[in-house]
Amino acid sequence: MKSRYLIISLLIVIVTAFPAFAHADCNDILKAELGNISGINAVVQNKSGFLAILDEMSRKQEVSVVSEINKLHKKDDGKCNFSSLPVAVMDSNLDELKSGSASSLSRSDLTKLLYEYVYKLSPIQVEQNLKGYEKLTELAPQNTYYKARKEHYTERSTLVKTRAKFIARCLKEFPKDKNILDLEIKRDFYLFVVAGETPLKTAEKFMDKIAQDTPRPDKKMCVIAYSADMENRQSSCPEEYEKLMTSNEEELLMRHVQSMPGYKIQLNINGYKALKKLNPSSTMYTDKLAAYEAKQQGLQRFLNLRTASGEKLISKSSNRGYTLYATLNNEALDGKSASTNRKLFHLLRDLYAIDGYAFKKCVLKNSADKTLGTISCGNSRCTFR
Repeated sequence: MKSRYLIISLLIVIVTAFPAFAHADCNDILKAELGNISGINAVVQNKSGFLAILDEMSRKQEVSVVSEINKLHKKDDGKCNFSSLPVAVMDSNLDELKSGSASSLSRSDLTKLLYEYVYKLSPIQVEQNLKGYEKLTELAPQNTYYKARKEHYTERSTLVKTRAKFIARCLKEFPKDKNILDLEIKRDFYLFVVAGETPLKTAEKFMDKIAQDTPRPDKKMCVIAYSADMENRQSSCPEEYEKLMTSNEEELLMRHVQSMPGYKIQLNINGYKALKKLNPSSTMYTDKLAAYEAKQQGLQRFLNLRTASGEKLISKSSNRGYTLYATLNNEALDGKSASTNRKLFHLLRDLYAIDGYAFKKCVLKNSADKTLGTISCGNSRCTFR
């Protein structure tokens, strides 16, 4: 008897619960169908109904999308009757659009649906958050939380716009200033590479000049300044940026160092030394530094070759880009036969290769500035012509 009573009770529970399960399934189906309509940016749902928010589009396109929503809302395939599930529609500015699918939704229902959407926005979506809380404040003017969030995002929006204008002006103007060699920026972190012996003073003077006609953001900024040779670093950063300073400086400095041409060997050495100070455990910085130091050492060995009498074989040298120009000592050339000189040039080619060919080309010249030939290197081997 008890067993029969239990079975009957279970059947009653299943039968009464089935409509609820079916309703839940219909909600999911409607949400998926709405998401498939082109032009709908987001769909939110709660127990009151649905809210569809459209992409930015023309009025004609909005009418077309609303028409599709109304058509879907009237759909009844025997399993789901969507007309019992209200759907409100808003445009990209969060203004409600007239729709027959939302007739049963109250102002309070719409407010709750909109809050569901705004709550899920990322804090970095400043303008969309501002639009959301502006509309929520219109719908529920007595709600102090919505009002506070609107004020917060109004301030954030002003900051974002002011910051963007100031950064854009700095990036536009710095190439015109002969004292500013490079400028890298990330939000409120500014990294300068400047000419002269007072890097921070030069950087701040430039920013003061920009601020004369482009207002600074209403937020403290962290200014880091390096000298042209990367050996002198000065900074001025608020205390609250201390935890973020190293990682941001490393990112900005890395941008600058990677932009430096490879033929500026000593500058690259100084750059990777500075990066290694910021991140001593980086194997990339260690490897890059070692590679440039090896190039520098190899170049010095080549330039310090001596003749039999102890004189320097290369009397002077310079480089233009990736080409080294080396002037040979007269003593090494005068009175020698062409074949002897050719052997010398080939020996220099081999030594240049062994020393790591710091530059892709080495033009050999005599004291009269006449070109004797060119050592060209690539793929770990060098040729002389």
